[in-house]
Amino acid sequence: MYVDYHVHPLSHSGGDYTEVLLIPYLSEARERGLTEIGFADHDEYWEGLDRTIIASVSASSPDLKIKLGMEVSYWPGRETEIAGLARRYPFDYLIGSVHDIDNWMFDHPAYRMGYRAWEFDDLYRKYYELIKGMAHSRLFDIVGHLDLIKKYGYRPEGDLLPFAELALQAIRQSGLVVELNTAGLHKPCAAIYPSQELLSRCFELDIPVTLGSDAHTESEVGRDFVYAREILYRIGYRRIAVFSQRQRSFISL
Repeated sequence: MYVDYHVHPLSHSGGDYTEVLLIPYLSEARERGLTEIGFADHDEYWEGLDRTIIASVSASSPDLKIKLGMEVSYWPGRETEIAGLARRYPFDYLIGSVHDIDNWMFDHPAYRMGYRAWEFDDLYRKYYELIKGMAHSRLFDIVGHLDLIKKYGYRPEGDLLPFAELALQAIRQSGLVVELNTAGLHKPCAAIYPSQELLSRCFELDIPVTLGSDAHTESEVGRDFVYAREILYRIGYRRIAVFSQRQRSFISL
């Protein structure tokens, strides 16, 4: 069974939820064999969310479970603001993601040159320190694209697991779920987020997983999920996490 909990119908443009906007995403979800879809737009567009529209498309689509989430960019000092955002809607889940390091949007193509300012060992240590802080904040349910820092293929030499270990321990201690995000397959790194090595360590630590495409258009919903399932099954996962009103349960993979 497949779910896609990382879908951005407002993309990077903003606007408002409408049935006309959401229905094509539902159609694609059916084509991909999904049983659940979660709309989780970026937090800067929270004003465009509309529970009545979600309720309306849910009523007209009884074959799909439709969830409302939000992807929130985390950085230290933002905790009170994030807690306030979380109270604005009855979210089913919140995805916590790190997109910025010291006001540098490292995953934005316009700021790719910023990597030149770093020793990659220091960069990875800094990134995973932020992930650890995000986990310890206990504001979120899901960790988004855990190793996004590799997006452009820049990485230290040698084993990368030691950089992430303390963050993974914090994720486990805080009861968070890690998403297998397939968007990285279509980025310069050409690899899933997180890597199979990190997913294997998540399995060893008994950290649950879920699925996300990071879709910004309807055609990307559920993209590469057959491959994602194969990876998870090979590692040892037999179920994935799902959410309702921020309560976690599991379905068979």
